[in-house]
Amino acid sequence: MTNVCNSLVNRCAGGNSWPPSLAEFVALVADAGGGRLGLTTSDIMAEYTRWRNESYRYDSSEAFPWRHPVLYQICTEMRRTGVERQLTQGEMEGLAARQLAKWEKHLTEGKPIPPVRKQIAAPRHPSGPTPAQLLLEEYKRRKAAGLV
Repeated sequence: MTNVCNSLVNRCAGGNSWPPSLAEFVALVADAGGGRLGLTTSDIMAEYTRWRNESYRYDSSEAFPWRHPVLYQICTEMRRTGVERQLTQGEMEGLAARQLAKWEKHLTEGKPIPPVRKQIAAPRHPSGPTPAQLLLEEYKRRKAAGLV
């Protein structure tokens, strides 16, 4: 309710008429209400900007102190999609709104938010020659012996 009231005050301070129409009021409530997650599109954009600007301080995105567990899922998807499609700021806000709606639908269906987990490290190759190097050494040994 506080967010809705603040939005109404800001709207009036911006020169809009009082009272707002029903459509304007519903839009303000939808934007400021936050739904089941308690997040708005502006909250997601603020966290995305904070993550983008401060991520260099952390070893990985998993180590970043997310304000809500779902923000990890949303922001990493936003970065991947934003880079692939070269999205503008307005398109990123639309993507944030769609991602928020997607995760709220997941919660409505009873699906949990996956926890932030550390990525599995890439497998380490054993030290020593590779199979191709072993075959090359065998070839050179046979060639030197005149068997090839």
